[in-house]
Amino acid sequence: MIWLLGSVLCSSGILLLFRSFTDAQVHTRHAIMINYLTAASTGYLIYRPTELWFAEPWFLPSALMGVFFYMIFRVMAKTAQENGVAVSVVFSKMSVVIPVMVGLTILNESLNWLKVVGILVGIAAVVLTAQGDTRKGLWIWPLILFLGSGGIEASLKLFQVKLLGEGQTPLFISTVFSFAFLTAASHHITTTERKVSGRSALGGLILGMINFGSIYFLLKALDLPGWESSFVFPINNFAIVLCSAVLAMLLFRETPKLRVWTGLGLASFSIWLLYLST
Repeated sequence: MIWLLGSVLCSSGILLLFRSFTDAQVHTRHAIMINYLTAASTGYLIYRPTELWFAEPWFLPSALMGVFFYMIFRVMAKTAQENGVAVSVVFSKMSVVIPVMVGLTILNESLNWLKVVGILVGIAAVVLTAQGDTRKGLWIWPLILFLGSGGIEASLKLFQVKLLGEGQTPLFISTVFSFAFLTAASHHITTTERKVSGRSALGGLILGMINFGSIYFLLKALDLPGWESSFVFPINNFAIVLCSAVLAMLLFRETPKLRVWTGLGLASFSIWLLYLST
């Protein structure tokens, strides 16, 4: 359980950092680029590879995933701009149904009524808890965000089961983040705002270490005996919603509406049902 808790806390920290970037005068795109470089470096320092890993069967898929990481981040930003922050949160978290379906069908994971009800209650909690502008916009972006976020989560589990050897998790994550950085850097040199401030570099450094932890802890939780992805991903996503909302209340003095309190209660109930399902 400690690995899953670590993933939830790190992921919630990412959301809170993004929330604080505006007040701290941090350029978000610059911080994202530095974040990927930091996350990749963190993994290489932990693993300290002594030989080339380009021949590993997971190298090319991890490289493609790194490119996809940055693309989905840009889609998330576009969704927030076109459809509102609330829609962006809802679609990115509801995408948990994709890795759940992959786990149940491809990996033959268990299914019972507690798991089904827990997932449905958790999705309702996400919808109720999300706050922000919900103005109408182009719904192609939320759809791409839904499919992309779900595809990334499902791929993480499939790579772990089918391709990764023992002890290769940090190196795999570092490769993903390396190519995410290369993609972000390629985009960066095509823009006019190229100068990275010290604030943005520091924000990216902190974000990168937390970002690496969120993926590393999640993969460690998925690797635990008896912990199926159709159990880990829903609890992880719904707990992030619950934890980030509570921390936002404590740190940013937010005053939630009644529907948000209802959503937090449903998120807690969902996590309890999913825990019982195992």
